[in-house]
Amino acid sequence: MAQTTETTSHENPPHLDAPVAHNFNVDKEGRKYGILLGVAVAIYLLIVNALTVELPLSVRFAKHLLIIPIVWYATKQYAEAIYSSNAVFKAEIGLLFRIGAWATIVLAVGNITLAAIKPEWAFEQFLNDNDSFGDAMMNSFFVAMETLVFVLIIGFVFMQYYKGGSAPED
Repeated sequence: MAQTTETTSHENPPHLDAPVAHNFNVDKEGRKYGILLGVAVAIYLLIVNALTVELPLSVRFAKHLLIIPIVWYATKQYAEAIYSSNAVFKAEIGLLFRIGAWATIVLAVGNITLAAIKPEWAFEQFLNDNDSFGDAMMNSFFVAMETLVFVLIIGFVFMQYYKGGSAPED
């Protein structure tokens, strides 16, 4: 007696293509918000470095609070564009990566430039002063990478909030 197996599952592949008919340019908006974030963090760090009083380390880490409003606004704009066109809100970690990448470029180039012009203006990271070009490069790398990581983490939380529910293929 042969058993027949009836399958009730269906295949629903992920939608990895760019959503159609929405007015949100991920490359352009990622660049815009990334440069804005990079400049805002750079200005904050310049102000912190200019203060002559001894500041707690938490004041330096507060630069990550600048990420929240910028990434929130970018993800909100993206979600509104996607929902208004009934497109699928899926796989846009690329927007967050672009924001983070542009912010890191601005911060790294800005810090290396400051270190070349006047080393005491360059961003200090983990109590490591910019005594040499190598220190400036290392500090640039640290501030850039931690900015990229925090953009991705904070942005992922906002994306999940705006997405709501589970993934479309679930």
